[in-house]
Amino acid sequence: MRRIFHVFCGLLAVSLMLTSCLKSDDDDVTTYDDMAIKTFTLGTLNRYLHTTSSAGADSVYKATYTATSHRMNIDQMNYRISNVDSLPTGTDVAHVICNVTTKNSGYVYVKSMISDTLRYFTSGKDSIDFSQPRVFRVFSTDGSGHRDYTVSLSVRSQEAGKLIWTKMPAETVLPTTPGGDWARQETDVFDTNTNLLPTANISYTYWKLNNGMTYELLVGDNDLQETSAVVWRRLTDGDQPSKWVYMPLAEDNPFYLSKGVRYWLLPFTGGSVLAVNGSGKIYQSRDQGITWKSSLNLASPVTAVAAAATDNEGGIWLREASEAGSVWYGKMTK
Repeated sequence: MRRIFHVFCGLLAVSLMLTSCLKSDDDDVTTYDDMAIKTFTLGTLNRYLHTTSSAGADSVYKATYTATSHRMNIDQMNYRISNVDSLPTGTDVAHVICNVTTKNSGYVYVKSMISDTLRYFTSGKDSIDFSQPRVFRVFSTDGSGHRDYTVSLSVRSQEAGKLIWTKMPAETVLPTTPGGDWARQETDVFDTNTNLLPTANISYTYWKLNNGMTYELLVGDNDLQETSAVVWRRLTDGDQPSKWVYMPLAEDNPFYLSKGVRYWLLPFTGGSVLAVNGSGKIYQSRDQGITWKSSLNLASPVTAVAAAATDNEGGIWLREASEAGSVWYGKMTK
């Protein structure tokens, strides 16, 4: 009985101490009438991607990526929050972890998708379904009012950097691309490798550089090169062209244009240049003709090409070498 009495006295003492502390804290609490979301950031998100096996079977796999770099715009006039740039295709917006801060520690609740029920929101922990816009309600700490923010997330419908082809009417006229055939002029000046000038399957193009100069590119066959086409280039500053310079192929460079093929040389986006052959194979050089690479992102919709061109908007145009002569237009998604 004495032990029970001592325990009871101990519990009573602790209770009195807690009551005293709580009262002291209450006396120091400051409340505010602010009702604003200051920051809204996304955390790690899931992304579901499609892949195709070597046997041609389709499958889906899950990947994760950190989305904190995707800037969110907070419209304090209309109380709307949205991502400035769309999230990558395949992003799972039904399970999103986000971090929210409020002015003067206002309380945040999330409204239900099917009713007016509110659920307290724990920043950085609660998973939110953004498959439709959601309402985040901020209460002031003094309880004087609240403010609703509508939060929405957009996702790209197509993967960025993917070439999408559209079949155009057969009578479509392809744009004019700088270059085409090339003929040696008496005024042309060359370095000492004139024996390596192209003599067959010659293609030529040019485009402007950021410094205002013109870059000219010339490719073709030469009997002294067994497997690769020869590549020449020249810089022109206004009316003052420099000499043509031969660009030798490095021994360890496997990315070259094959000999014996006629190419359409086409200026493309980002200062790069394309080479399209008659079988529809598309190569891209990002270093002004030193290396040429093909990729699935540049896959052609046809296997026989009669003409090819590019335009100033980053589009690729192909005329199919068939009786119908169908025209295809390709554009990279952003």
